[in-house]
Parts: sequence; structure tokens; C-alpha cells
Amino acid sequence: MRILILVRNFLPGYHQVINGEWNVAGIAHRAYDLEGKTVGTVGAGRIGRLLLQRLKPFNCHLLYHDRIKIDPQLENETGAKFEEDLDAMLPKCDIIVLNMPLTEKTRGMLDKERISKLKKGVLIVNNARGALVDTQAVADACASGHIGGYSGDVWFPQPAPKDHPWRYMPNQAMTPHISGTTIDAQLRYAAGTKDMLDRYFKGEEFPLQNYIVKEGVLAPQYR
Repeated sequence: MRILILVRNFLPGYHQVINGEWNVAGIAHRAYDLEGKTVGTVGAGRIGRLLLQRLKPFNCHLLYHDRIKIDPQLENETGAKFEEDLDAMLPKCDIIVLNMPLTEKTRGMLDKERISKLKKGVLIVNNARGALVDTQAVADACASGHIGGYSGDVWFPQPAPKDHPWRYMPNQAMTPHISGTTIDAQLRYAAGTKDMLDRYFKGEEFPLQNYIVKEGVLAPQYR
């Protein structure tokens, strides 16, 4: 959804309706097709893999960077290409989607220097954590046009203060942190919590993917 909002320049069109305006050219000069664009996901865990599957019908060129390659069958199904070197992948992308955990290694990974090497007009969607990027560097790049659009619902800090620069930078499609708060998601949370409590009181192990820390050691996906 956030990719499409940015690539089709949706929000300015919506604002025209609210403001009683009608200027198609004012929208079209920054609106593109998703088809044929190169989309790279930084992180190909559960969410990154689902993104690749959902983008397949749009006929994009799909790239992904992670510590390990995804299942070969999924690679074949999506046509996604593994990029071992993050700094080699990022400049190839028309659209970059962040889908990795926040760790000391990933904090601030998208900084001023990395942003300067991206395609001019690149679109960035942050599905992960606000602190993965340099807040002011993103705002400055949006203001200059080097970043063509930035969207997400994750901020640093959260809740975002009223003077947070992302609230006022151009070409953004930000929301509060709402992606995981649908009614359906809350039902899944409740069912998952009940399952974990049932397992705990029965003395059963949790599924490995549910651990953040086990026996004092951080789970592999967070290292």
C-alpha cells in the first residue's frame, strides 16, 4: 500500500480533492507505474518474503539483501535476486523497503552517506524501525528531492514529538504506528498470547521463531 501511495503520487491528489482543486498535471508529473521498477527489500525474513510474493504480480525487478538466501523455490517463484552486498544493491533500486530488525549493527544504517549514493528520486518505505535511518538525513533528502518519497509508520522516537521533521518534510506518506493494530491483527495477538500461555503452563517449548531471548542469548534473527 505504501509503495503504491508513493509511486502513484496519491496523497497530493487526495489533498486536491479536499482543497477543492483539480490539477491533473500537478499530480501526473511525479506519478509512475510500479511495473518495471526495481524494488529492493533490505531484510528477507517473514515480512520481506511476503513482500516479494505480493510484488510478483506487478512485474517488478525484485532484489533482496539478507544474511542468508531465501528458499530456492521462493526465489524461483518470485524471480527475486539475492544481493550479498547491500551497498551494491541500494543504488540499483527505484524503491527500497526496509524489513529488518533494529540492532546495534543496523541502527542508523541508512545515513547521509548511503542516501547520497541512491538514485535521485528513490522511494523509500520503512516497515521496520525508525532508528534504522538517520532522521535528519531523510528529511533533508526529501526536501532536496534526492529522496522522491518516504513512507512508513515507524518513527524515532515514538510517539513522534510535534516538531519531528518527518511531520513537515515534503513528499512523505507517514502515519502513526498503526500497521499492526487492525482488528484482525489484534485477534491474532490474542490467540498467540493464549497459545504461549497454554504452552508455558503445560511446560512445553515455544516455537523457535517466538523467542527474543532464550537462556540469556539473543535469538539469531536479532543479532
